[in-house]
Amino acid sequence: MKAPAKSRSRVRRDPVAAPTTLSSDEWRQRLLLRRYRFPGSGGSEKDFAVRIDQGGLGYYFPLGTPDTEVAVARAIKIHQAAVQRGWDFVSQKFSRELMVGFEWSANPILWTYTTIHTLVGDVAEPGPSAAAAAEGQRVLIVETDDGIARALEWCVNRQAGLRPVICGSVKSFEAAFEAGKPQLVLVNRNFAGRIGFESSGQTATLRSNVPALTYSCAMDGDQLFASTPGGAEGYLLKRVKPERIFEPVQDLSGRLDFSANDMLGRVKNYFKGLLQSRSVQEASALAKLTPREREVLALLSKGCVDKEIASALGISAWTVHGHIKKIFERLKVRTRTEAVVRYLEK
Repeated sequence: MKAPAKSRSRVRRDPVAAPTTLSSDEWRQRLLLRRYRFPGSGGSEKDFAVRIDQGGLGYYFPLGTPDTEVAVARAIKIHQAAVQRGWDFVSQKFSRELMVGFEWSANPILWTYTTIHTLVGDVAEPGPSAAAAAEGQRVLIVETDDGIARALEWCVNRQAGLRPVICGSVKSFEAAFEAGKPQLVLVNRNFAGRIGFESSGQTATLRSNVPALTYSCAMDGDQLFASTPGGAEGYLLKRVKPERIFEPVQDLSGRLDFSANDMLGRVKNYFKGLLQSRSVQEASALAKLTPREREVLALLSKGCVDKEIASALGISAWTVHGHIKKIFERLKVRTRTEAVVRYLEK
């Protein structure tokens, strides 16, 4: 498989930076309906979200309501907080939508990924019973962002036989490791080296033969793909449900097996099986594309943006937009990156 050009273009272009003051009507036009929801935060697929940019950074925020006017008011409140108090304050007070990629293999790139909403404030989710928690395999989550840590805790709690333990600082890792005696360490790749894990991006043992798995957080699928290492022999990113983030290491009975010796082997077999099962389905989906849609997709794979595609094919940018929308529907993908990966894997 060949790595596609890492274009950040989207079907609907978001503004690069939001000015300090926007009218209610301008915020109304920015409201989005996001396809994937995070069960841990409640809400529904009818709830609005919004992209907010400030100071060179930007995030998607779930607004938790299908009511346009309420959503606009919440978007304004979040943006004002970003301008007046900064992103650290916003991250502690408002839920963000993030994509989390779990880095099983570095070459070829074998990642699973899921969508989360950071859990902030009084979000009460029932955990496992005391008996189940005592018997479960312990997963130590090394994450300094409390909202991300709580979301990952929710994900781990939803998998039978697992017990999450949060380590909220790098300095407390040694104590948390000794006290928790984990069967797996799940660590943000930004902190991997600081806890002595030198195999970021690749499943490997940390110490005492305990395996560790790094993960990356990104705003969307394009940014997630852009964070993958360059020069790999192939790329395969598979979306999983939040409650099944460790799916690649399930054994035949469905039990999660974190045995360090053959963990990577099970991951590779998992992705090999995915490729075999998808080959016929994807060939059929690509065959349904019209000749024009194939031309558009071929240009997308070269990193072209809408205006460049329009110029090359002698059509308008709006027509290109329509073709890309149809391509998404036929291939059942969400982003340009996913569509290009499907095309290059044909």
